[in-house]
Amino acid sequence: MFSTRILLISLMMISISSSAQNKRAIKIGVGASHLFDLYEGPLEKNVTIGNVNYNKTDIDLKGLNGDYSNFDLGLTVLIELNINQNTSLTSSYTKGTMTSQFDNQYAFSDLDILNVGYRRYFNRYSDSSRARLFPFVDLSAGLTFYTAERHFVKDQSLFSRTESSIINTSISAGCLISLNRKISIIAAPNFIINYSDAIDGYENQGVDIMLSSTIALHYKL
Repeated sequence: MFSTRILLISLMMISISSSAQNKRAIKIGVGASHLFDLYEGPLEKNVTIGNVNYNKTDIDLKGLNGDYSNFDLGLTVLIELNINQNTSLTSSYTKGTMTSQFDNQYAFSDLDILNVGYRRYFNRYSDSSRARLFPFVDLSAGLTFYTAERHFVKDQSLFSRTESSIINTSISAGCLISLNRKISIIAAPNFIINYSDAIDGYENQGVDIMLSSTIALHYKL
């Protein structure tokens, strides 16, 4: 799995080098992302034992909810390739640990999130020596790599562990603040749908939703 992540990151860097040779404007950014597990409510699961079928209710964990959930910050690397003054292609890599808790359970999830997306600015982007605001919407898709453990609160004992990679999709509405011709700041909350419910340490049916709120500094090459 680690080699897969290295390969994907390498492909991103190769695409940047190729674009640079084509003289397209490229911005590279580094920042911090707050990783927050969103609560989905009780999860109904159909269980079959022999000839008996019954519904089982599992709990869903949520961020910032108890002694074992923290304000989780991850490291984010951003790349933006301008297509024209209104649109660009984006890629991002976020690495961090997300914690969550509910009732008598809590989880630690080590995440690596890779995405490639399309960004649309609401006004025409242009280089300027003056500070300007550029709101945008961003749609992306990618992969979430996770290693997660779920524990009981009472005695901190481990009862479930999951590890895999899954497809994700994301939508973001944010703002780029251009400080000068080279440097800008980007701020955006990213709503992410992970197409598995196992990233919090226990396999359930359905998806897992989360929020990754990013603030980063961009530099134009």
